[in-house]
Amino acid sequence: MAEPVEKTGSTRSSSYSTPQTGIFAIIPASAVPESWIPYAELMRLDRPAGFYAIYFSYLIGLGYAANISNTTVSARTICEQAVLMFFGCIFLRGVSCTWNDNIDQDFDRAVARCQNRPIARGAVTTAQGHLFTIFQLVVGMVFLRLWPVECAVYQLITIILAAIYPFGKRFTHFAQLILGFPIACAFPFTCHALGVDPWSEKHFRSTVSLIIANVLWTMIYDTVYAHQDLKDDLKAGVKSMAVLFRNNTKVLSTVLGIVQIILLMHIGVHLELSSLYFVVGCGGVSVSLLAMIILVNLKDPSSCAWWFRTDFWLVGGSLTAGFFAEWAYNRQ
Repeated sequence: MAEPVEKTGSTRSSSYSTPQTGIFAIIPASAVPESWIPYAELMRLDRPAGFYAIYFSYLIGLGYAANISNTTVSARTICEQAVLMFFGCIFLRGVSCTWNDNIDQDFDRAVARCQNRPIARGAVTTAQGHLFTIFQLVVGMVFLRLWPVECAVYQLITIILAAIYPFGKRFTHFAQLILGFPIACAFPFTCHALGVDPWSEKHFRSTVSLIIANVLWTMIYDTVYAHQDLKDDLKAGVKSMAVLFRNNTKVLSTVLGIVQIILLMHIGVHLELSSLYFVVGCGGVSVSLLAMIILVNLKDPSSCAWWFRTDFWLVGGSLTAGFFAEWAYNRQ
């Protein structure tokens, strides 16, 4: 493990190397001003996996909203919203990650996987990190003008909960539970973006079920993700579900996954959706979760990281496909 660096200054850890993944696989780091690279890293533009956790929730939300809308939602509207939300999620994730890195900088220096994050290694100071967080918030607020005012309310709730999240690992082992709720705010956001009331008497139960199902999914994949740092977290005193359930994570994930599937099936029954939703959506999610729970090696950080990345495409992709298959079927 590289030696910790000071909180300020520009000293790099001896193990640091310029990123070559994510956006830097498209635009070489050598073509970007060196002073910009740490800020791109704070936004995790070099590590897109976590972006999918946020964006897939918005895609799922669009599919859900399109199915409960009283009017037929056009493919053009959905595509336009998906593109706008893609860029909005970049800044939403950037704000959350920059704030998280600033709050967790001391923890990051004690965790091998995180010690080269920009603030932890000293490439960005604490003050610069906070200013960059504010800058991204301002850009995000301007972006929010594209949606109804109700969307801004849920985005504010998202930011508040995301700001609380890094403190969660200091006082509870259930930080993953806290994380699930700001991500699940995507569902009421997307409903209002399409002019749908997610809390109407007709849709209240299905909306609550979708939110809880997504929170459970977040708890599953983020607990698997946290197993990468289990040894370091135990030494540093970081709390997480991976720490608390380290000997029973697969059992826990199985129970949470079963409840998640029951809730997703309840949505289909309550909304009287066709077999397409149950086969593609519920079936795809079931198989995907089962595969991850069985095949992931929780003692191998690379296996945890691979399943963390892949799970978004398998579970998130299945549920997204299920909702949109239902939407396409109903348009005929």
